[in-house]
Amino acid sequence: MRKGVTTLICLLMVAIMLSGCLEQLIEGESHEPGSRSIYRASDTASSPTDDGDDILISIRWDEAYEDLEWESVVMKLEVGDTLYACTITGEDCIISQDGDNDNLWETNEFLTISENNVDIVGSSGAIVNLYITYRSTLISGSDSVYVQ
Repeated sequence: MRKGVTTLICLLMVAIMLSGCLEQLIEGESHEPGSRSIYRASDTASSPTDDGDDILISIRWDEAYEDLEWESVVMKLEVGDTLYACTITGEDCIISQDGDNDNLWETNEFLTISENNVDIVGSSGAIVNLYITYRSTLISGSDSVYVQ
């Protein structure tokens, strides 16, 4: 009798745990902000020069579920063996945005990446690799763009 009660209690505990898992699946999985977002980067179709002031890349969201705070976004461009930092305030390259809030990368806005007095691409063009993270989580999207 006692063995049957113990088995029944164990089965009830397993059922309660499974119902909690099912509830999470129904409500949606938890995720890190930005981890479900996907961006698309492309050449801006303006011909690069050797002066360090070129418009390089346009970035649009393919999927975006929440606005991202710029203070937690890290954007790097890699050309050859050199890594360049991009920010909205301007480092090696500057990020221009068309949204309403300068503190957020909004779900409905597009970005333009430009050189900031640094010749990143040059007049012959180059493959530019993109690395964009939000709170140390890589955001999915175009990993490289040929800028010509």
